[in-house]
Amino acid sequence: MNTPTPLISGIAQIAIASADPIALVAFYRDTLGLPVLFETNGMTFFQSGATRLMIGHAQPGQAIGGDSVIYFEPRDWSAAESKLEGAGIAFLHPAQKLQEAPGRELMLRAFKDPEGHTLALMGWRAV
Repeated sequence: MNTPTPLISGIAQIAIASADPIALVAFYRDTLGLPVLFETNGMTFFQSGATRLMIGHAQPGQAIGGDSVIYFEPRDWSAAESKLEGAGIAFLHPAQKLQEAPGRELMLRAFKDPEGHTLALMGWRAV
């Protein structure tokens, strides 16, 4: 069977509009632990796996928060969940099991950043 080459190879970057980029950058850097790649023209770029995350000033009239969800995959589910709880993150619900596999389960747990953008941990947890 001849499978065509996909047109899109991945997500290069996600942009987040912010009312207070300095405070929001501190949350993503210090609370979530994302490494800063560089800063330019009032924008800060982070590395998250193969995808960059950019935080910049919202444009006049641009909504903050939106309807998108950014799912972060932790290296260690339990450690990430505990660290975020310890940092004062108020998760929106208990961890939800999405799928089971031998010795592990795929979990989801949503929360909000300080400006109301919906984020979530999604990853495998050992059982």
